[in-house]
Amino acid sequence: MTHLGPLNDEELIALWGEVMATMLERGIVHSGNNPIADIAERLVADHYGVGTEPPNQKGFDVKTPDGERVQVKALRRTKPGRNRLSAIRSLEFDILAAVIFGGDMKLAGIALIPIAAVKDHMGWSNTWQANSLSITKKLMADDRVDHLAVS
Repeated sequence: MTHLGPLNDEELIALWGEVMATMLERGIVHSGNNPIADIAERLVADHYGVGTEPPNQKGFDVKTPDGERVQVKALRRTKPGRNRLSAIRSLEFDILAAVIFGGDMKLAGIALIPIAAVKDHMGWSNTWQANSLSITKKLMADDRVDHLAVS
């Protein structure tokens, strides 16, 4: 598919978002979230100027130069009320990075949430049998949450 070669990274990711939305509308896929975790991890690792941890690393995806362990969760807002991150199965991290994409896969925001704030705002999901965290106005207004500027 050499015709995609001239696209820059942002354009290519946005195109993927359009393709996934169309496949979801047509019923070809049932979820639009498959590879966004990898994209989110790369964005957070790039922010810290480090690489991502190996996929089998329990509890965190990125380690900062200061040694803080960052668990990365991605959210693609395919509908307005969609705000729950994927299951939090381990609390062996220092910061949770919530990377939020629009339905078109354009980056909408990144929130760095310290573990204390995660614990204060999370709930339990009987369905997942794990902790869950929703990106709510209350969470995003918490003074402990650091909002990264996105361009």
